[in-house]
Amino acid sequence: MAFGSKFLAKAVFRSVEVRVFGSQVLEVVVGLILIYLILSIGCSGIKELIAGAFSLRSKTLEAAVRNMLKNGATDYATKVFDHPLIASSAPEGKKPSYIAARSFAQALFDALAPATPTQPQTVASLRTAIAGIPEPRLRDTLLSFIDTAQGDLDVARSKVEHWFDDTMERVSGWYKRIAQWIIFCAGLALCIVLNADTVMVVKELWSDQTLARAVVAHAEKRVQAGTPANPGAATASLQDVAEEVREANTPPVGWASDSKDIRSLPRGAWPITFKIFGILMTSFAILMGAPFWFDLLNKIINLRLSGDPPAQSK
Repeated sequence: MAFGSKFLAKAVFRSVEVRVFGSQVLEVVVGLILIYLILSIGCSGIKELIAGAFSLRSKTLEAAVRNMLKNGATDYATKVFDHPLIASSAPEGKKPSYIAARSFAQALFDALAPATPTQPQTVASLRTAIAGIPEPRLRDTLLSFIDTAQGDLDVARSKVEHWFDDTMERVSGWYKRIAQWIIFCAGLALCIVLNADTVMVVKELWSDQTLARAVVAHAEKRVQAGTPANPGAATASLQDVAEEVREANTPPVGWASDSKDIRSLPRGAWPITFKIFGILMTSFAILMGAPFWFDLLNKIINLRLSGDPPAQSK
């Protein structure tokens, strides 16, 4: 009987120990994801500010259109951008950051063979104008659209629209790569300024249960808000991000002058290596984006709140 009681007590103790360990791991994961989420929102805001300041979208679009309409003496790209359909979609003196495919096709046809009061725009007039383009790549591309349209102007316009849409898909890929580089550089700078070290955060969350619970409570509040970022996240400042990271006793960030503080500057080869590794981990995690981390946080919080599944009856 005594042996059975000891065995039962050990089994119960191990079960409790496993549950506590699992709960502790979950709290650390939630805290880490919360930090990644907040920093991702901050970096998205910085990226939008940089993109707006340097007009990256409009410049990328203009470069793509000029590459499509590359020609010798005649600058068709400028004519397209000066067309009322295109020029009216952007502020005075600026290039648009988006062009509708139908507007592009109409502006291009008007640049090639503009209609007159006595002569409407026709497939024949377009073909004559296109045949005179000296640049073979542009000429052959447009001639193929005109010839396969079989005299139907709407079909020819539709083919140009598809050509433009296909090009814009590639341009979106270019812009995303540029944006990823901006986000990574902004994230790296943000992590260095805030000392957002993944290794340090994990250590502190694991060793301080009170801190971990406070972080989980803050994460639950953010999940209940229902969106990964507030409407003003695009203009979030560095101070806003820092304040939210520190809110409700969130994991230690920032630099400390006390050498005994975990946030102090590392001394020695290994501490410096771990610091660099931790900051790089956070920077690469930010690249996943705020929507990704919010969805993951939402799933884990719901999993945690759902508790253990009920035991099956025998």
